[in-house]
Order: sequence, then structure tokens, then C-alpha cells
Amino acid sequence: MPLHPPHSVRISGIGGQGNVLMGIILADALVSMGLWVVQTQSYGAQVRGGLSYCDVLFCKEPIDYPKANNFNVIYSMHQIAVNAHINLLKPNGILIIDSSYVSNLPKEAFRITKKIIMKPISKLTQERFGTALPSNMVGLGIISKASNIIKPEALKKAMKKHIKEKYHKLNEEAIDFGISLVEKSYTLKEESREFIRGFE
Repeated sequence: MPLHPPHSVRISGIGGQGNVLMGIILADALVSMGLWVVQTQSYGAQVRGGLSYCDVLFCKEPIDYPKANNFNVIYSMHQIAVNAHINLLKPNGILIIDSSYVSNLPKEAFRITKKIIMKPISKLTQERFGTALPSNMVGLGIISKASNIIKPEALKKAMKKHIKEKYHKLNEEAIDFGISLVEKSYTLKEESREFIRGFE
């Protein structure tokens, strides 16, 4: 009997936006919940400004292949990332967009899903905290509330393992702020055991 295909999250942006740290913390939190997790990351040639992304796959069963060709959740922090990855969203998947750096959402997004959350996350973070630095933690809060895949307390505990102690309170507040920005939550659909395309 084939393994149950994992759920998948892609967090994408440009170098310097903190998307890889988001993925690392999300993966750590999912592990703490007893799930099997694979986390991978990719950087462009540029240290800052080039396309970069972090993928997190998770499942209640062992994961037999560490990559996904399409995703249940895509969180995009820049126009470059949206343009590159929008077609990788699974039908009826969750699309989260930071419109601070995205001015144009491709039309195909609306053909793929109605579960679109588009907010000026970095701008709102700057207004709320006086700095845009914790925008990535706000993003994790949004993912937590929008997808129901991770408990906020698990995120906060994982965050403390990867961020200096003097920033813990700020980032806990940022996660809570992200949660407060989401009006509607969705549940990821369980994949059929027979449907393994993209994970073979």
C-alpha cells in the first residue's frame, strides 16, 4: 500500500525577507506535534534580491520522497515569487500574498482557488511594531490561522529555538498579530492514498 502523500507548504520571496527562517521554524513546530517532516530550501544566485523559497512537507506517516511538485499552501512575499510559483498551487489550495511587494496577482490564481488571503503584511507589521523585521513571524501566524496546520504555541516554542532571547516577546506578539489578521480558516483536504502524483 503506498504511503500517504504529505501535505506541502511553499514559503517564497526574495533573499533577505526571512522566508527560509519561516520554513525552518514551521518545520520544527510540526515535528514537535509528532509529525514526519521534510524541510528544504533554495536560493537564487543573489544573496539579497534573488528568488528564494523554503518547502515544508509533513505527514502522519513517513515521507518517502523529499520534494513536492505542487502545494497545499503557498505563501508569497514578493511579485517575483508569485510569478514563479502561482502555477504550483494545488486546486483549491490556500494562497497567501504579501501585497506590500505584490502589485499584480496573475489571473490564473483565481482559476486555481478561491482561498486567497492578500494583505499588505510587511506594511501592517511596520505600522504595528515600528519595524518590518518580524513580518516573517506575522506570516507564520497567518499560516497558522488560515490553514489550521499548526498550533500557535508550537510555533512560539519553535521560534524561541531559532531567535535570540531578547527578540522573543516581539516575535510572539508578531505571531499573534498575524493570527488576528485572518478572518477565515480553512482545512487542508486529505489526499487519497491512491493519488501520489507529484510525490513519486
